[in-house]
Parts: sequence; C-alpha cells; structure tokens
Amino acid sequence: MARMTKSCFFLATDANYFAYACLVARRIIDVSTPIDGYLLYTGARHPDLEVGRRLLKDRVALVDVSQFMTDSRFSPGSYSIAAYIRLFTDQLPIFAQYDRIAYTDSDVLFNRDINDLAGQPLRAPLLAAHDDYMYFRPSYRQKLNLAPGAPYFNSGVVVFDMNAVRGDALLERTRQTAIRGKMNDQNALNIVFEGKWQTMHPNWNLQSLGTREFRFSQAWARHFAGGKPWGNQVGVELEALSIWRDLAKDTPWRKPFEQRIPFERGVMKRFFRRFDAVAGLFGKDIQRRRARYDGAKMHQIYARQAEEGAMAVQFPEVLGGFG
Repeated sequence: MARMTKSCFFLATDANYFAYACLVARRIIDVSTPIDGYLLYTGARHPDLEVGRRLLKDRVALVDVSQFMTDSRFSPGSYSIAAYIRLFTDQLPIFAQYDRIAYTDSDVLFNRDINDLAGQPLRAPLLAAHDDYMYFRPSYRQKLNLAPGAPYFNSGVVVFDMNAVRGDALLERTRQTAIRGKMNDQNALNIVFEGKWQTMHPNWNLQSLGTREFRFSQAWARHFAGGKPWGNQVGVELEALSIWRDLAKDTPWRKPFEQRIPFERGVMKRFFRRFDAVAGLFGKDIQRRRARYDGAKMHQIYARQAEEGAMAVQFPEVLGGFG
C-alpha cells in the first residue's frame, strides 16, 4: 500500500513581522481542516511570543530558528536573514517527516483550506504562481541569466515537493546562488527552479497590486503585495481589512489595522488604470505592455494550466498577447 503524503504549512518571520505572521497563521487554521503548522521566527519579543501562543494555541508551533540561522553562517548581503529561512526547509529537522510543505508570506490572507493547496497533484519540485508584473520588464531574464522566455514566479505562496527538492539538492543550490549573487530569495529560487515549477492556480496567490478584475471575495488566498493592511492600506478591500481587525481584536496588535478613511484606499488608482491604453500610446515599453495586459484573460490561461497540472510555459506574455 502506498504511503499517504504528509503535508504541513509554515511561515517565517523576524520580530518586525511576527505579529502579522501570527494573524495569518490564525486565519489559516480558522478556514482549514486540521494540518500541521509552523511559524519559524528570529528575534521575536517575549510579550509578542506570549500573545502568539495564546492566539494559535497548540495548532501552530512557534519555533525559534535564531541559533540555527546563526550556525548556518548564511550571509546573503543586506537582506533580512528571516527572508531566507524558507531556503533551509531541507535542513530544518522539524520538516524531515514531510513530503509536501506549503509556505506563505505574512501578508497573505487565506479564504480556503490550505490542505487543498498542499494536497494537489504535483509533477514538479515546486508549485508557484506567475508574477505578471515581471513580464512588463522582460530584462529580468538577462539580469538573472535565465533562458529567453523563461517565466517568473512570485514566491509569496509556494508548495515544495520535498522528495524532489531533497533528491536534487535544489535548496542547497538556491542558498549558494543567493550568496554568490547577493540577491533576494525570490530571484535565487527562480534561477535554481527554472524549468522545474508547475503553474499554481492564480486564486492561490491573487495579488492586490493594481487588481481591478479580481477582488478579495474571489481569492482563495489574497496576497497584499502592495499596500499593507497594517500600513497605507492602499488596495486593501474593506472586507479584508475587517477580517484583519477581527483577527487582531483581542491582541495588543489592533491599532495598525484601524480603518483610516471611510472608503477603500486605492479606488482612484484602479480607476486611472483604465486609461493605461491611452498612456501606452505615448509612454515607455512597460506602459505599452501594461496597456495590452488583460488580467481576466491571463487568469483564465493560468487557471487552465493549473487544472491541467501543466509546467510553467515559456513566453507567457506572448501567450497572453501583451508581450
């Protein structure tokens, strides 16, 4: 009899994002059936740890990896060491028992059971979502020494097939790539996992940047990649902000989520994006590409690829007609 696939999810954070990571983890367990969860942290303050333990109870383990990261002598440059914790998934003892590991950033609000994400069929070492904003600036391929037409993924929500990752030492190679290039973790992951990632359904990483076609209620996981719910709140739907406030209501972390104005910030930005086509006639290449971009069309293409279990295709912007 085949062994059942064992899955978990985790977040990784430093002291600055610890509170937000706890709230994201709480939302995940609220909308999900039971699954092992971990919040890996460095430098978290004792009062915040106490709040986190109360909020997450025993359903998400809080794991201090400060000493582990120090002992690793990993030195990527000027970026926060916490951003690279996920690159050590293959070395951290707590993850040795898992076949599938879902990772999420601390600015992602889930509306759907994370088991549905972690449990889907995988034909590649990594499941990830296309980052269309990179296709407006295709020079990233030359800068990262990727193949012509190489797609680029956003690593804010990903799923690792750990058997494939361990077998090919992919995260070890990613760590070395990040060190040699003094680059952020997402770029290093894209270099090493080139040709080795499967298209994730866009609803699992529905970014808030400039989105007008798709809103929070349609997202399986909403990634607030632009304005933050605890920051300027631009592009954060009021429905989503209400959920963040509810998650934080019985904690000392409430204040940053107070609604600043009586309507959603960023409404005018979405309105003016409707005139991209006009701006593209006179603007730079990035504006011309953005003017031709059809978010609904690309969503359909990626959704179909995900449903077919397809590997990420070359020149996705050409497929979408905005390349």
